[in-house]
Amino acid sequence: MSNGHIAQMGKGVLFMNEKRTNEKSPDWKGTILLSEDYKAGQVVKLAGWTKNTPKGQLISLSEDNWKPPAAAAGTYPREVNDNDVPF
Repeated sequence: MSNGHIAQMGKGVLFMNEKRTNEKSPDWKGTILLSEDYKAGQVVKLAGWTKNTPKGQLISLSEDNWKPPAAAAGTYPREVNDNDVPF
């Protein structure tokens, strides 16, 4: 990209909008390269970090789509029996 950002799956940036034409124009504009397929109406959680760069301040974005592994869901703490211990 011409703004110096290298696109990565699940990551994106918002740059301060220096071309605001009126009060309703967005303060920040940018892109995110999605790593999953989403359906209409599905909520996409995002995480963001403010960063200073030579081209100005930006907000670095990441998809926040972490989910616990299905096998681990609801099984912690797990009961251990003697056959599970290797020594």
